[in-house]
Amino acid sequence: MEIRSITSARNEKVKRWRKLGTRKGREEYRSMLVEGEKLLREAMDANLDIRAILISEEGTGVLERFPELGEVPVYCLYPSIFTGLVDTQSPQGIAAEVSIPRHHTPYIPAHRAQVLLLDAIQDPGNLGAILRTAEAAGIRNIWLGTGTVDPYNPKVVRSAMGSLFRARLHQGDLLKVIAELKALGFQVVGTDPRAEQVHFDVPVPERAALLLGNEGRGVSPELQAMTDERLRIPMPGEVESLNVSVTAGILLYEWVRQVRKTEV
Repeated sequence: MEIRSITSARNEKVKRWRKLGTRKGREEYRSMLVEGEKLLREAMDANLDIRAILISEEGTGVLERFPELGEVPVYCLYPSIFTGLVDTQSPQGIAAEVSIPRHHTPYIPAHRAQVLLLDAIQDPGNLGAILRTAEAAGIRNIWLGTGTVDPYNPKVVRSAMGSLFRARLHQGDLLKVIAELKALGFQVVGTDPRAEQVHFDVPVPERAALLLGNEGRGVSPELQAMTDERLRIPMPGEVESLNVSVTAGILLYEWVRQVRKTEV
């Protein structure tokens, strides 16, 4: 495996990788940077195209654990250049440019199915945690509405811990998406702190779409008006609301409990 050295921050490759730190750059190249051995392995297992390997001097030894990289170009960067490109303090001396997944089929109906609709989730950590929780709960089809943070933001990539690579992510106008889902027989479930029903008492529909909203304002009124069912999570304590990623975990795992109960 040939390793090419880069010592100048003005190198064209470095300029390209620096652009991948922005949403515009990721969209231009259809690439993102992943940092560390675990995320590189997850990207490879998801069959993403590994376009380049970036290492610092301490990352040379890590390469020995990836013999299947074959002819993927490897670049050894001057330490200050490498640390300037990565977003974490300890990325194990290795990062990679990998392709952004493409998903052409938004949804294939099944007898029992659940999808997740996210309205303007803005915090990268929240989105990453939701993606990871959704995969754990068996939900892969996820729609990201207008105003949602770029799912390939480095902070989302890290917090999703590989679930991002396996999710079927779609981006679009949720007003249109909900109309299309309803035409397929889906019922849309939303959250509302003033709802009469608590989530324990609402049966999960055969085809269900869970709608979660922005951290500050919640679900937009236009989308809320399209919900078929509204529920709330009971909170005996003196708090007004829960973090959206916590809300996602509570509701998705109530769905898991109900589905498991019917299958036993």
